[in-house]
Amino acid sequence: MSDRKLLYRAVIPVRWGDMDSYGHVNNSIYMQYIEEARVAWFEEVGVVMNNVPKGPVVLQIQHTFLKPVVHPATACVELFAGALGRSSMVLEHRLTTLEQPDIVYGEGNCKIVWIDHQAGHSVPLPEFLRNAFAD
Repeated sequence: MSDRKLLYRAVIPVRWGDMDSYGHVNNSIYMQYIEEARVAWFEEVGVVMNNVPKGPVVLQIQHTFLKPVVHPATACVELFAGALGRSSMVLEHRLTTLEQPDIVYGEGNCKIVWIDHQAGHSVPLPEFLRNAFAD
């Protein structure tokens, strides 16, 4: 992923309650960290998601769990520009921690489709998002 354009970096405190009975962050919480980063990036680039006729919908998420994150820690989720389609985009992600930034705890991608909510079908991605992906 290092050859991809870095779009956003989110820093998220790991809460004690994020851990499960195995003593590390529960797998479902990783998806919440990635969602937090994605929503923060959308807000930064001007995507409005509440009560709008057109907007992003998650089609697919893939994540590989490489190492367990354990409290106390601060998660870092980096989002990278992936593939662009007519109505879809891929946000690649990498999860590290502030405490050990050279260790990759997980990585993957999220495919997002731009939808006309009322019509129930995909529509072309907004041009400003295409520009955000450009090098």
